[in-house]
Amino acid sequence: MFNFSGSEIVFLLIVGLVVLGPERLPTVIRQIGKIYGDLRRATQGLEKELLETFDEPLKDFRSTADEIRAGFGQVDLEPTPPMRPEQAQSLTPEELEAIPSETSETTDE
Repeated sequence: MFNFSGSEIVFLLIVGLVVLGPERLPTVIRQIGKIYGDLRRATQGLEKELLETFDEPLKDFRSTADEIRAGFGQVDLEPTPPMRPEQAQSLTPEELEAIPSETSETTDE
């Protein structure tokens, strides 16, 4: 949480000794340590609670995303060759209707 180097801690202790005096410094350090420990336990508890709360929805989201990614891997991305007129004549009306038209309804005009 707090990133103090050794020299910074020594400096803070010296300043605390000058400001508070040798009688009050140990008591204040104990109180600061207790507050720091309580704060740390509270943040760890909050982090644990958040992880437990969002763990199941995140697993569901990840599994859905994995399924979608796997589905994209199965898509055939090769274009179909254009149909020649003699091939089109041999198709039934139902097969002709199943072929998507070349004109799109969302053309830019």
